[in-house]
Amino acid sequence: MLKTKTLAASILIASIGMSGSAMAAGPVFYTGLNAGWNATEFEESSAIDVGGTITESESTGSAAGPAFGGVAGIKFPISTGYFGLEAHVSDSGAEYEETQFVNDQQTIDKTISSNLSVGLSGILAFNVNAHSQVYGIAGYQMTSVEVESSTRDTGTGDVTNDEYDEDLGGFRVGVGLETAITRSLSARLEWTHTAFSSEEYQINTANGVVDSELEGAESRISIGIIGHF
Repeated sequence: MLKTKTLAASILIASIGMSGSAMAAGPVFYTGLNAGWNATEFEESSAIDVGGTITESESTGSAAGPAFGGVAGIKFPISTGYFGLEAHVSDSGAEYEETQFVNDQQTIDKTISSNLSVGLSGILAFNVNAHSQVYGIAGYQMTSVEVESSTRDTGTGDVTNDEYDEDLGGFRVGVGLETAITRSLSARLEWTHTAFSSEEYQINTANGVVDSELEGAESRISIGIIGHF
């Protein structure tokens, strides 16, 4: 998490430092669409009090799935490339599912889904040739995470269903390659990593209320088309 924050701060400071000379060249606005793959690692620690006895547990899970999104931003050309500010929004089908069985009877069915994300980032790009740039990206992202739980009491057979929605926030860094296709269109290949801060929540189960803490880290690779105007 500390390395992610340091890298994000370094890119943003370098970008801001160049913005003065960049603005003289005149800004370029752009929008774009992208598609890719989201892989998110979740870590969860839980505690439950059953009859005065506190039971603690830890678990990890991987959620992966397709992701689609859009961006809008502004570029300030500089002699070595460009400096930019960019907002992004995306949705993902990444989902992790956990199931447990006792005597061939399912007792736990739990899913954690990574859904809508929004964020704001700074970009610092350097020319590779007359048509292409490599860039670093750093900023902050908020992602909506949904936890759904279904648990069964092995004695009575009663099922308890509950769900919890939370926005996880974290610093986002990445690298990419942008190549011009025409005067107004370019293509992008991009990889980003977001380290989310932990959030605490409670959820009802067949054995009682579970106190949990959830954190995660997202890695995403995408390709996209950018239109300049």
